[in-house]
Order: sequence, then structure tokens, then C-alpha cells
Amino acid sequence: GIVWAFTHFHAGNWHPLTWISHMLDCQLFGLHAGGPHLVNVALHAANAVLLFLLLQQLTGAQWRSAMVAGLFALHPLHVESVAWIAERKDVLSTFFGLASLLAYAGYVAQSKNPKPEIRNSKPGLWYASSAGFFTLSLLAKPMLVTLPFLMLLLDFWPLQRVENTGLRAFISPQFRKLALEKWSWFVLAVISCVITFFAQKAGGAVRSTEYFSVTGRVINATIAYFDYVLKAFWPVRLAVFYPLVHEQPVGRLVIAAAFLLGVSFAALLAIRRRPFFFVGWFWFLGTLVPVIGLVQVGNQAMADRYSYIPLTGLFIVVVWGTSEMLGRGKAARILGSAAAAALMVVLAILTVSQLQYWRNGFALFTRTLAVTRNNAVANNNLGTALVALGRDDEGLAHYAEAVRIDPDNASYQNNLATALARAGQPAAAIEHYQASIRDDPEFAKAYSNLGSLFLDQHHIEAAITNLNVAVRIDPDNGKARNNLANALAVAGRMDEALRQYSEAVRLDPTNATVRLNAGLALAKAGRAKDAAVQFEEAVRLDPSAAEARYELGRQFFLAGQFQAASEQLREAVKLKSNYAAAGFYLSAAQAEMDRFDEAVATATRALESAQRTGQANLAAKIQRALELYKSRQSSGQPGTNGK
Repeated sequence: GIVWAFTHFHAGNWHPLTWISHMLDCQLFGLHAGGPHLVNVALHAANAVLLFLLLQQLTGAQWRSAMVAGLFALHPLHVESVAWIAERKDVLSTFFGLASLLAYAGYVAQSKNPKPEIRNSKPGLWYASSAGFFTLSLLAKPMLVTLPFLMLLLDFWPLQRVENTGLRAFISPQFRKLALEKWSWFVLAVISCVITFFAQKAGGAVRSTEYFSVTGRVINATIAYFDYVLKAFWPVRLAVFYPLVHEQPVGRLVIAAAFLLGVSFAALLAIRRRPFFFVGWFWFLGTLVPVIGLVQVGNQAMADRYSYIPLTGLFIVVVWGTSEMLGRGKAARILGSAAAAALMVVLAILTVSQLQYWRNGFALFTRTLAVTRNNAVANNNLGTALVALGRDDEGLAHYAEAVRIDPDNASYQNNLATALARAGQPAAAIEHYQASIRDDPEFAKAYSNLGSLFLDQHHIEAAITNLNVAVRIDPDNGKARNNLANALAVAGRMDEALRQYSEAVRLDPTNATVRLNAGLALAKAGRAKDAAVQFEEAVRLDPSAAEARYELGRQFFLAGQFQAASEQLREAVKLKSNYAAAGFYLSAAQAEMDRFDEAVATATRALESAQRTGQANLAAKIQRALELYKSRQSSGQPGTNGK
């Protein structure tokens, strides 16, 4: 797993450290959600502590540092990064990013005041530690590729490693020397950017300028910056997905641009007297650059999770600015403390409220639809949540709405088709599966689903054709191979079917259904021992699978292992009370062991089930066997067609 994490792209990403942390979660907690949630919360809490320690070391301002850390810890915009288990990459990368900055602060301190008599105080060790933590941060998520630029901002203030001569400080020899000092961080950032670009391109996540023009990206970035500021100060109507809007109102763009230019100009004017304003504002602008949409990845306009680190810059501006405005008198301290406490209470209440929407998919995407418009992603995902709750009709309606909003999305078309097939509308389902394939000719899942539907409709050749394409596109898809094997078996091409079943079992060894199907094919091919092995494994994987127990019991019976047969068949009948075929074989096994009274009772119940379910041929066989049991005679082997 560790080797895979470092050598593969997955879902348009390459963040091996995050994947390894998820693997460790599963190793420790299985698939129980509480453990991974607790890990995320612990990392978030650790990040708040690290932020406090960092700011305190950089500035010496204990209470202002604590206030910034408190805002970071309790802000509702950060709920998404912590409550969403898959966003482990946010909290993990930030943990190592803050550790890198803390080590960098140690490096600067030791460079100014070296203590060679203390081995661990050597500046080089702090430098190497900072670079190492930065590497780990990038391996968790490449969000902090801007860290070397952030270090240069911190060099200006509060570290004051360059004389504050205004903007001229950034073209001074001192500053060039500081930039050169960070060459290792810049190299690591460039490598991470290149790997991330190829990972996202391979995953189809990078959007072309045909999909979203350069002008559109600049407009969206401008408005997104403005919206992040609004949500920082008024964190309501938050959503897990904000859909990209291709045509923004001109008035909204003008307001956003004017605000950004105005604040940026004010920060530049204040650079000498209030350097915290300049550094905090450009911390916010700069750390958002990788995710602001200039390189458009996916189809979101913005995301709450992207603000996890950038908001810290705004917090610095607000806290240091408020402290300066209030002054240092006793009354000001009391007023400031009361205001800070009240703000923390309000943020805590808003955060708890926002957390309620993360209880489950239904709550999350219902809320998202309530606060956004024309949201295909939310409609599609709410459809999936509703189907999982057994509310298929409502799920179908939301899948249809997702397709209406974004008809060129192959995944949405595939989901709608599956819902239509489940609703008994095969013709409409076929139409949407074909639309999915037109939108994405390499979408293996759509071919597999279409092939399975054709198989259900007894269009065997069409089923085989589509399933072959699915296997060609995705040869490691065990489900597609299982479906292809089913189609080949129905077509009587048993040798080919057995090869596909063998591959399906190899690719998906923990799938009880695949094991059952493989066993049925092997039994039909006369390979009883091999079939029994597959049935045994199917029962082990899914002890509640009545059919697998029946087939295993039947193989035991045919092999003359009547006690083992009766155990499996009795469980099959318990699991499925009207399972007449299982009752038939169970009665036969009981008779073979001279337990005729039990055989009579079992056969009587099986006969009633067969008659009730209209299985006339089976009922006739059970009736004949029942007469033999009553006369204390076994019926011999019921035959392989007893099912």
C-alpha cells in the first residue's frame, strides 16, 4: 500500500502521505467513522496550537497570537476541512506546513543568535527540519506550494530581516539574499506543482480554456476572493459545493474588483506604519493563488476548504488592527477581552450549527441545494443519498435535475440511467447509458451497466459487446468481468465464461456474489470440487447469503456429506423461509441420515412453499419424496435440477 501511494495517481491527485494516513485509519479503526473523525479533530486542534506557538515566537504578542489561533480553531469556514474525513489532506498538510514555519522561525532565531555549545541549536538543523516538514506538507497536499513566498513575507514582518523601506524593500540586495536562501523550498514547490499538474491532467480534472476561458477564470477568481472575505466576516449559507458560473453579473464583478484593489492599495500605503496589514492581506491573497481557479480544476467556483490556511492572514489583520485601534489602556483591554470572548461564543455556535449539515449525505446536499442555484453536483449527490435511503423516486428526480443542468456529464447520465433501470424503465435507461457513452467514450462503468441491462433484457449479443468494451477499457474491473462472464454463460460459451469468472475472482476476491457466480459456472461445467470451494468462500464472505448456502449444501449432498449438507441447507431455509429448493434438499439429507420424522416435517413445509410460489415441477418432486419419507425410505439423490 505504501509503495502504491508513492507510485500512482488516483482521482486526479497525488498525495501519498494522506493516502497512507487513511490506510492507517482503516488498519486501526476498520470502516467505523468515529476514529478518522477523531484524528481529523486532533490534527485541527494541533494546528491551532502550532499557529499560536508560531505567532507567539514570531511576534512575542501572546494574547493576539492566542486570538488568531482561536479564530482559526472555531471559524465555521473550517468545518468542511475537519468534518469531511477525505479532507484529511487539509489538516495534515497544514500541520506539517505550520511545523515547517515554526522550524524556520527557529532557524532565523539561531542565525541571529547562534549557540554552538548546544548541538541541537545549530541553524543548519533548523533549516533542514523546516525543509523536511515542508516536504511532508506537500506529500499530504500541494496547497502550500506558496510557503517560500509566505516565508519572505514573514521575513519582512514580523521577523524584520529586511529594512522596512516600503515596497523598495522587496527589490533590495537584502531581500534578494533572503530569496536565494530559500532555494530548496522553491525547488520542492516546483516539483510538487509539476507532479500535481500531471496527476490532475491524468485524472481529467484540469479544464481547458474551451470549457472556461481565461477571461472567465480571471472574473471568477476576482469574485471568489471577494466572496471568501464576505464569508470570513459573515459565515452563513455555506455549502460543500459552489457551482461555477460562466456569466457573472457586471455589477458584482465591479464591486469585487473595486474592493480588492482598494484593500490592496490601502495595504501598500500602510506598509511602513502597519506592516501587519500588508503581510496579513497578502498572506490571504497569496496562499489562495493555487486554488483560486486561474488553473481551473474541476467545476467549482470556490470551496470552504480552500480557506483553511489563507484565512489566517485576515485574522492577523483583524486582530492586530483591532488591538492598535483599542490602544493599551485598562478599559481597552477589558473591552477587547469581552469582545473577543463574545466573538468566540458566536463562532462556536455557528460552527456547531454548520456541523449539523455534515451528519450524512442527505443533510449535507439538501442544505447545499438550499443555499446555491443550478447545482448539478449537489443534485446528483443528493440523488445518491436518497437512493441509499430507499427513496428511489426522489433520487430519480434529483438525478434528472443534475442531467438537466449539466447534460454533458457522463457520470450524471449513467446515474440517471441506473435509476431509470431500477424504476422499470429500461428503454429510457438505455437511452441515457448511450448518452453517457457519447459524452465519454472511455467510461467503462457506463458500458458495464449498459451491458448488464441488455443481459437482463435477454439481448445477449449486445450485452457481450458492451461488456467486452468495458473490460477492454478497465481490465482490472472485477464487476465488469463478472457481468461479462454471466453473459457468456447465458450464451453457452462456458470456457470463455470460466476464464472471465476466474479473473473476476482474482480482481475482486472479497465479493461474495462473484464467488457464487463462479461456483455456479464451475458446477455447470462439472467441476464440483472447484465449485464447492467458491461456494464455501461466498458463505464465509457473506454468511447471510441464502443462495450461496443452498449451493454449498447441495454440493455437500451430492458428495454424500449429508451432515454438512443439512447444516448449510438449514441455514439457507432460516435465511429465506420460502426457499422450497433448499427445503427439498434438506429433507433429502435428513432422510439419508434416517431422520425421517424431521424429513417429513421439512418436506411438508417445502411443499407448501413450492405450491405457494407456483413451482409446480418442484412441488411434484417434493410430493413424491414425501411419500417415501412417510414409509421410512430415502429418495436418493434429488438430482442436479432440483433447484
